[in-house]
Amino acid sequence: MEIKRVYEKLNKVELKSEKIELGLIQDIEAEISNAGKGARKGIDMIEAAKKPLENSLKQNENLLKKIAKTKKSAIELGANDVLKKVQKFETQVDKNIKTIDKILSNIY
Repeated sequence: MEIKRVYEKLNKVELKSEKIELGLIQDIEAEISNAGKGARKGIDMIEAAKKPLENSLKQNENLLKKIAKTKKSAIELGANDVLKKVQKFETQVDKNIKTIDKILSNIY
């Protein structure tokens, strides 16, 4: 009779441990699924941001060329007020290009 009780207790303990293990596995599966969803969403957002960034880079590079021509003309004409404004624009556009380049290089 004593052996029967030992086996009953062992069976209960084994079932409890199997339930706990199954619960942990289900928790892990759910967390993996959620983590994957977040990663996929983030990757999709990054992919969607590439095209506008590439377009902005091209626009800023073209703008920098126009600024260089305007700067040259302002120097030739001695238009110091215009030159100061153009230099501010040049600094800002150059900063934009560097920032966009850095972002794009991290994406690729």
